[in-house]
This record gives sequence, C-alpha cells and structure tokens, in this order.
Amino acid sequence: MENQDNNNRSLSFINTPTPINAGFLERGRRIKMAAEMGLVESSSGRHWSRALRGRLLRRKGNSACGCQEEGSTPPKKVAEDLVGEDGDEEVMEIERRVRALQKLVPGGEDLPMDQLFEETADYIEALQGQVNVMRALASLLDGLEKEKRLMGR
Repeated sequence: MENQDNNNRSLSFINTPTPINAGFLERGRRIKMAAEMGLVESSSGRHWSRALRGRLLRRKGNSACGCQEEGSTPPKKVAEDLVGEDGDEEVMEIERRVRALQKLVPGGEDLPMDQLFEETADYIEALQGQVNVMRALASLLDGLEKEKRLMGR
C-alpha cells in the first residue's frame, strides 16, 4: 500500500495542471521530476536517495524541507601508498576521479570512499531499474500508437 502511495505522489508532479503556455518543456520537467521522485521512493534509506530527495524538494520550492545545501568536501587522501616516482601524479589522478564520482552520486560529496563506492553501486542499480521501467513504458506507448494508427484514429 505504501508503494502505491509513493507512486501516486510521484505521478502527481506530472498531472498537476499547468498554464497553457507552459507547454512541452514544462511537461518534460515534470516527467523528469516524477521519475526522480520514483527513484527516490524506490531506494529510501540510502544516502544518495535522501540527498536526491532534498535536492528535489528544494528545486520544487519547498523551503520547509529542512535540507541543507550539499557541500563539496575535497576527497580524503585515497592512495597514500602510491608514493614513488609517479606516485604524486597517480594520487592526483585517483583523487580527480573520486571527485568526479562524488559529483555524480547525489550526496556523494560528504561520503568516505568505501561508502561512496557502496552508494554508487546502489545508485547504478536503481538507475538501471528506472531505465527498464522507461523502456517498458516507451514500448507500451509505441504499441498503443501503432494500434491507434491501425484503427484509423
């Protein structure tokens, strides 16, 4: 039952009436927000999920969400063992890649590296699920469109 409520909440972003001139772009934004909220609801409890929820609520204009802005904490030294001839360059390259990963995973800026990897794996799995749902929806809508054409509408 709770899952149904979460789905209804996500879809409410799409179905909220918009002014006529809002058009295609606004509807696209609402669909994106609904998809992101669905992603949040499907993975509640994970750090990235809470961070994404906070970002979405702030974007929606809900200042009462109690969320704080995400900081950008520099990554901790991740490979101090790699000191040697090219050690400094290797460490800098690893840190650059960790920073890039921190930016990709919602809330990743504040995580230690081991937790960042766990959250990344979970986030990728959730995104894969979302892609599968969207593919199924697109296939369904495509089938409906073909059926409509066959019926001459």
